[in-house]
Amino acid sequence: MLKRNFITAGMLAGLLAPLLANAVAQAQPGPGFHGGFRHDSLLEGVTLTDAQQSQVRALHKASWQSTKPIMQQLHAVQDQIDSALLASGTVTEANLAPLVQQKESLMQQLDAQHVSEQIAVRNLLTADQIAQASASHAKLEALHAQEMSLRQQNAPAAAAAGGPPSDAE
Repeated sequence: MLKRNFITAGMLAGLLAPLLANAVAQAQPGPGFHGGFRHDSLLEGVTLTDAQQSQVRALHKASWQSTKPIMQQLHAVQDQIDSALLASGTVTEANLAPLVQQKESLMQQLDAQHVSEQIAVRNLLTADQIAQASASHAKLEALHAQEMSLRQQNAPAAAAAGGPPSDAE
């Protein structure tokens, strides 16, 4: 059984390796959450011109600057929720409702900013580049479906062996 899982993992790695290598090659250094590479699924598999790369970096930087205060507020709200949950005494959903509502509002702001940024990035692309992105997205979705199928196939065997349940979505 273990051998079959290793073989399945090896086959999946073999399928994903070329796509991951391309994604890494296309990754744009940017001001991601911790100064690392920014994951931008719209640009996966797309070859950008130097001018487009500069424009995308500028968009990412501007977006980061506008979302940074929202992220700080979000972290502060989450810290308040954590403190309330870890404090002595009784905690109810009603006690946390205002903080949860504030957190949801901040998350909506981040989502709206992300969509605006994605639209701005998309507007930089040519029709051919959008087609490249669409083709890469379709391939990645197919690979994800294969991965989920493999996980579901292996889930009954893992459960029978007393292993942890599958984390299939």
